Amino acid sequence: MNGNLNMDVIRSALLAGEIDDAYKVIFNAKKRIELYKSTTGDSRYDVYYGFISLLDEVVRGRRSWKDLKTYTDENFEKLSAYVDPDFLKSFPYYLFFSIDRYNVRFPYYDGKRCDDR
Repeated sequence: MNGNLNMDVIRSALLAGEIDDAYKVIFNAKKRIELYKSTTGDSRYDVYYGFISLLDEVVRGRRSWKDLKTYTDENFEKLSAYVDPDFLKSFPYYLFFSIDRYNVRFPYYDGKRCDDR
């Protein structure tokens, strides 16, 4: 499992306004972790799974980007094993930027950037 690769793809998709692409990567990452845990019983990825699950809820519109920031702040040391620490510090702001720039109201997105006419 490569958390950095997942997060780079998600970040790129969000910055480009491709919410569906970001969701696909999140969904696949969750499924891989669930499969790993169900077959091995190993709980080493629980913190990363919690992060991905919370990100899933943010993209679905059930939670705020601030909730994700709080989770990353509380679990920063453990998450740093799976995702680059510098990326963890800035990622909640990428979410905020995509919401603000593209006028995204997760999970709905009309395909137009704000201020484009």
